[in-house]
Amino acid sequence: MRFFLRSLLLLKSGVVLLVRLLWTVARLLAGAHPLQTGKSGRGREPGGRTPVRVRRDWDDHRVGTVRWSDLGNPRWDMVSGGTQTRTPQPFVHGYVMCDKVRGDIAHSCIHGPAPHNIKVCIVEKDNSRQVWDYLMKIVGARLPRSHFDNR
Repeated sequence: MRFFLRSLLLLKSGVVLLVRLLWTVARLLAGAHPLQTGKSGRGREPGGRTPVRVRRDWDDHRVGTVRWSDLGNPRWDMVSGGTQTRTPQPFVHGYVMCDKVRGDIAHSCIHGPAPHNIKVCIVEKDNSRQVWDYLMKIVGARLPRSHFDNR
């Protein structure tokens, strides 16, 4: 009886592997495999509704969320939004309309009528691997501090 059950399990796992292999071959022949389309794996573009977690300052505990499609002009910088304080190292910053941020971030709209563009800091530990990898494709490798010294 045990031999029969083991044989069935091996047969089932063999069939599953065969089906996966045939499916992969069919996708390759059709040109729809992720390796050919570039739509899978690290660094692929997030969809417009993909959440991106943002802060006003790199060390602020208040974190908000914006849609990927609402985030603009990401780049390395060492000056935060709002209070314009210098960061200890380069961080990725971007711009978003203040009414698009969901959550509690350090922004009050005191200095002008809403909505207006605000500068936000995007920290790696707050975001998904997909978002961070694609941001790195856009902004490139981290720039050294010396790049920002004369700014």
